[in-house]
Amino acid sequence: MSRPRPFLPILFLALLSIPPALRAEVVNRVVLRINDQIATLYDYELRRSNMARELLRQPDLDQQERTKLLSEIGELAYKDLYEELLVESRAQQLDINIGDAEINQQMAQMKQNFGIQSDEEFAAALAQSGLSEAQLRERLRRDLRAREVMGREVQSRIKLDEDDLRRIYQRDRDQFKQPEQVQIREIVVLEEGGLPSAGERQQLAAQIRATVAGGKSLADAVAQTSGKGQTSGVIEVGWVTPGDLDPALEAAVWKLAPGAVSEPVAGRGGLHVMQVVDRKEARIPPFSEVQEQIRQREQRLKMQDEIGRYMAELEKKSLIVTEPPADAVNFRRQIGVRPKTQDEKLGLTPATDTTPNLSPDTPVGGEPGALPEPKPITNTVPPVVEEPPNEEAPPPPPPFR
Repeated sequence: MSRPRPFLPILFLALLSIPPALRAEVVNRVVLRINDQIATLYDYELRRSNMARELLRQPDLDQQERTKLLSEIGELAYKDLYEELLVESRAQQLDINIGDAEINQQMAQMKQNFGIQSDEEFAAALAQSGLSEAQLRERLRRDLRAREVMGREVQSRIKLDEDDLRRIYQRDRDQFKQPEQVQIREIVVLEEGGLPSAGERQQLAAQIRATVAGGKSLADAVAQTSGKGQTSGVIEVGWVTPGDLDPALEAAVWKLAPGAVSEPVAGRGGLHVMQVVDRKEARIPPFSEVQEQIRQREQRLKMQDEIGRYMAELEKKSLIVTEPPADAVNFRRQIGVRPKTQDEKLGLTPATDTTPNLSPDTPVGGEPGALPEPKPITNTVPPVVEEPPNEEAPPPPPPFR
């Protein structure tokens, strides 16, 4: 069987038939201009291929959703560039600069999050992602600039006082209901252990149960057997809710009082002897316990709404010249569409499909108020130019590298 061919952008295949002298001119053609920010055909094709690769890697997408997104990948890639350049242009107008120290801090945090211990491991991870360190640093710099813009001009508009949060709590009380929980520890008489027959394993499990029921701990009950391969050590299962356990195990343990021990139950790996450590009845927590959870959830929802309004403001104040490739002509139908959050998929929060797919993490503060007028930009012409007039052309792009 032949190995699958790696993903190649359609443009790359087309370029093979173009004379080398013309290739740089083709890929360097400007397809988007927002104020002084431009994106070339090369930028678009790179974004398109990266997004397609990421879609193919996502295991949680069903095939129908994956196929739909791949069919719209050109529009999604162009829309992504469009929104990025809007915010990047605003960051330039606000004179927002991100220093190397901040980039270094972000990279150190990334290494820590992914458990990367050495420069060699980091280089290998970058290579697997198709990124150079310079590309990663530039991506982080843009992300941090965008986050700063959102913090200054969007986050500051979101106001939630305690009365708002209490009204939401009263409206959504049932959503905060916590199910009954049981804290469990157990030992397992191993099926593949030192006792060859089922009868011997059953006898040992009954003996351990009787020892614990008589007042000994699980650790004491298996002290003589766990080192011989006959039983596991004490396993702290922790807090579980209905449905977390195998049905047979749940039925044996769920109604026991704290301290009680179950009869031996056949399960994965052998015979399980379980002890209830503690239990919590189903309850609706008071407002004080979920206040911060409500605040964070509502801030996320309001942030999406505000970003939508903010991006519309930026569009009105910007010179925009769009010349999308053929498969991105309808990119505007993707603006305002974002993937549902996990809460929305579970029906815990209302879905709002009216905002761009921008979600900066914990933006930094800013001054409240409406969007300030931008600083003057070079080559200024009347704003909101969707199709450039004949006499106006975007500036030539930088040389292709």
